[in-house]
Amino acid sequence: DLPQPFDWLTLRGNYSQTVARPSFREMGYYVTVEPGTDDLTVGNPHLGLSDVESFGGRAEFVWGNVGDLFAVSGFYKTIKDPIEQIAVRDPADFDQSAVSLFRTFFNNPSEAKMWGIEVEGRKNLGFLTFDVHGLDFLHYLSLGGNFTWIDAEVDRTPGELARSTTFFANTPAVSLEGLPFQRLKTSRRLYGQPQWILNADVSFDQPDWGTRATLAYFAISDVLDAAGVATPNNT
Repeated sequence: DLPQPFDWLTLRGNYSQTVARPSFREMGYYVTVEPGTDDLTVGNPHLGLSDVESFGGRAEFVWGNVGDLFAVSGFYKTIKDPIEQIAVRDPADFDQSAVSLFRTFFNNPSEAKMWGIEVEGRKNLGFLTFDVHGLDFLHYLSLGGNFTWIDAEVDRTPGELARSTTFFANTPAVSLEGLPFQRLKTSRRLYGQPQWILNADVSFDQPDWGTRATLAYFAISDVLDAAGVATPNNT
């Protein structure tokens, strides 16, 4: 923690260097089925580690005696050789539908860059009046939530760009503005990273009763679930 200039203000900063290790499922050379889907996944035993360097900062404003809080956080992170997922078409399966696809993982040789901002708040409702049999019911209720916006990008691999060359050369692809696409952008969103995350809750905490209950809501933006499609031994 950084020096605290005021009782109601706390400043935090952090820096770290670490590695992201592939999971057993990402490395295991066996077929699994993604829960809730029919997607087949095969691990890649040749996966390597991803070096991660992170910077972060946070400012917390706290007031009252019941935990009222407002905080703003920011972070910046770089990931070397990030692990991403790719869909691979089985060349031995002549079915052209999604059934002939399986998913595996690879280390993207490009460096991924991520930065984001989080806003968090919590407010006790005791400033309102709602007595139930002499009990200040709202004193035990609080509203809270946080919203995180994330910008996560990585350069496309040379193979990914090369696969798109034939498509753009033979297909009159047209953008929403009516202008023809010339090529894919050289960078794209990082696999598995959302653009935003939202959490909100209503909490009840009565220590004399030993009772605590929370009603929570969670929402997340769409994420990229595959970094492309390829066919083995087919350039």
